[in-house]
Amino acid sequence: MSKGLHIAELTDHHIDSGIGYYSYELTRALQGLTSATLYKPYRNDHPDVSFHNTDWVRSITYRSFRQYRPYVLPFFLRAGLSPSSYDLVHAHWYLAGLASTYFSNTPVVVTMHDVSVLHTATTNDRYSKYYRWALRRFRDRSIPLIVVSEQAKSDTIKHADYPEELVHAVHNGLNSDRFYPIEKKKSGPFTIVYSGGLGSHKNLELLLSALTFVQQRYPEVSLKIAGGSPQNTQYPALAEQLRLKHVNFTGFIPDKDMNEFYNSGDLMVYTSLYEGFGMAPLEAMSCGVPVITTGGGALREVSGGGAVITEYDAECLAGQIVDMIEDPAYRSSVARKGAEWVKQYTWEQTATKTMNIYEEVL
Repeated sequence: MSKGLHIAELTDHHIDSGIGYYSYELTRALQGLTSATLYKPYRNDHPDVSFHNTDWVRSITYRSFRQYRPYVLPFFLRAGLSPSSYDLVHAHWYLAGLASTYFSNTPVVVTMHDVSVLHTATTNDRYSKYYRWALRRFRDRSIPLIVVSEQAKSDTIKHADYPEELVHAVHNGLNSDRFYPIEKKKSGPFTIVYSGGLGSHKNLELLLSALTFVQQRYPEVSLKIAGGSPQNTQYPALAEQLRLKHVNFTGFIPDKDMNEFYNSGDLMVYTSLYEGFGMAPLEAMSCGVPVITTGGGALREVSGGGAVITEYDAECLAGQIVDMIEDPAYRSSVARKGAEWVKQYTWEQTATKTMNIYEEVL
C-alpha cells in the first residue's frame, strides 16, 4: 500500500449530513495509509465550521442559490480544487463527481453511496433527469463508482446501466467513539426509538400502525422519533388519527446528542422500504440497544446478522415488539448479538478497501 500517493477527497456536503460524515471519517481513516486532503463546502455561519481547523481539511466557499444549488455548486467545487497537485480525486456524491469530470488529466473515483434516486425516491422530474445525466457522464468517461453495499452495487448496475467492472461495493464504517453504551438508570416506561429521515420510503406508517397493537396490551409504551421537520410530514397527524399515546417527534437531533438519544431507548425499530446501507440500526447496536428492522434494500445484508428481521406487517412487528417487552433475557441476547455484529464495521477497514480501489485505478 503506497504512502506516496496524494489523494484529494472532494465532498459536496457539510459534515452534519450523512454524506459529509462519510467524507470526514473516510479521510480521517486514510491518514494512516496515505496523504489525503478533504475539500469541503465552507460557510462561516454553518455548525460544522470547527472542522475546518483540522490540518487535512480545506475550505471551498460557495453561494447556495437555494433551489439552484445542485446546478451551481459543482462550479464552486471545481474552482476550489487544483487537481494537478494530486494523483487522484475521490468525489463524494454526484455533485462533487460532476465537478471532477472537468479535471481532464487526473483520475477520478466517485462514491455514489447508492442510486436510490433512480428507483425509490419521489423527486421532481427535472432533478431526476439531472441525476441521470450525471451518471451517464460518469459512465461515458469510465469513472469507477463506489457504493456502500452489494445490494447498492446490484441496483447501480441495473438502474443506472453501469458496467459491472466499474462498480465497487465498500461498506461504511462506524465510529464506536461516538456510539457506545451508557449505563442505564431508567425506571420509566418501555421506550422505542427511531432515527432517520421522515420521507415516505422510511415507511413509518408501519411502525405507528404496529404501535396501536402494542399499546392495546401495554398502553404506557412510548415512541421517540428523531428526524428533521416532522411538522412537514403526515406522521404527527397519523399518530393522532390512530389515537396513539406517548409519541414524541423530537425533530432534528445534533450528532453530538445522538448517542444519548439511542441510549434512552429499550428498543430500536427501523421500518424502511429501502436502504442502500442503513447506518441508524448499526448506531443503535453500537449503543447496546436491541434492533428490529425490515430487510428492505441492503438492510438484511448490513444489519441482519445483528438484528431481528421483521416483515412488512403491522401485527407481525407488534408481536416482535411485545416479545422484547415481555422477555428481558431475550432482549439482552439480541442486544449482545448486535454489539458483536457491529464490530466488523470500522472506518479503518473502509479506508483500506477504498485505498485498494485507488491503487487499482492508478
